[in-house]
Amino acid sequence: MDGIYFSSMVKKVNTRKSFLNSSIFRISLFVVFSLIYFFLISPLLEGAITNSVLKSVRGSKDTTLNYLTPLYGQEIYSSEYTIKTLVNSDFTKSSTDNSNIVTEDPRVIAMQKFLFENNSPMYPYAKSFITHADQYGLDWRLVASISGVESVFGNIIPKDTYNAWGWRGINKDVNGWSQFENWDSGIVEVTRGLAQGYGVDMTPFQIEPYYCPPCGLNPAHAWANGVSRYMRELKYYADNLN
Repeated sequence: MDGIYFSSMVKKVNTRKSFLNSSIFRISLFVVFSLIYFFLISPLLEGAITNSVLKSVRGSKDTTLNYLTPLYGQEIYSSEYTIKTLVNSDFTKSSTDNSNIVTEDPRVIAMQKFLFENNSPMYPYAKSFITHADQYGLDWRLVASISGVESVFGNIIPKDTYNAWGWRGINKDVNGWSQFENWDSGIVEVTRGLAQGYGVDMTPFQIEPYYCPPCGLNPAHAWANGVSRYMRELKYYADNLN
């Protein structure tokens, strides 16, 4: 053979991907499904889960509210405390319905609503906080707010003391905590003690070094910040009554 000739056939291959297999399509599909989930499915699903959890919690009579010891006494053991809740408080056994307070003072309504929503056994005594604060010229929010920091609004207290403030004044028990006959007498004594012992113009940050010395030395100022926070919340309740 004089020569060998090779002929090659080159097939033109389309290297372009179809739109359905492209990255842009996949990303677009992902974005669309994400938007559908977050705006349509997620609110319904989360709402159902939240309602289920709330019903479960509300149906339990033995819900533990807090495992933390009060700021003023890290050395106190949980065995020295009693849990007070709206379920097992004495006022639920009373035949008198204290849930409705007839008053023209919006602060009383705000205090009652605030304490009730924080599961406080002191909520029927909302008017007492206001009455005695006015009597001594004290900020009407201070005593309740201190109880929030010291005892979760009366839910964790030294046994049989009705002492929601970590108070160490009159009628002390073996551990030094004041014992009160009931919530009202505790509110009266603590309001008087704060007004006469600390004055009526001191802020939580000025009170803190004396009321909770370790907190006053800590840059976080957990006590003062906590009390201030609850005072702001009470003001919000009073300013936004329905």
